[in-house]
Amino acid sequence: MTAVVLRAGMVYGRGVLMIEAARWLLRHRLLAVWRRPTWNHLLALPDFLRGVAAAVDTETARGIYNLADDEPMTLQDFLDTAADHWAFPKPWRVPEWSVFAVAAGCELFASLFGTICPLTRDFIRIGMSSSVAETSRTKRELLPRLEYPTLQEGLSLL
Repeated sequence: MTAVVLRAGMVYGRGVLMIEAARWLLRHRLLAVWRRPTWNHLLALPDFLRGVAAAVDTETARGIYNLADDEPMTLQDFLDTAADHWAFPKPWRVPEWSVFAVAAGCELFASLFGTICPLTRDFIRIGMSSSVAETSRTKRELLPRLEYPTLQEGLSLL
């Protein structure tokens, strides 16, 4: 058995929980995002699935592979593009402290009423961390061509 690690960018497509949550929140004008740009590398769901299949089927696959598309973008730009595509208003831009305050409120409510917490301060910290990947090894060894190399080609998946 050989260890293979796939480090995927932010996967988008229909049925992806975070994307569907963003759509619902945008539709109801409830989505807010911090102002500071947060860089992410996206990956269309079909390309993610092809990358997983390639890692399983390629006998020489070993180590860590970064799965991501060809065009990093900010989380804020992604959400604005998705809102435009769905014909919803763009998300509110808010100060970072307010996002943490809402998450703390969610955590308090969940602890008082014994419910799950959909938004935590740890989740916000993770979301505020930029992450862009170098993908040349993945292209050379696993997935030479992406079906959706940028969000513009993958918009129909939203």
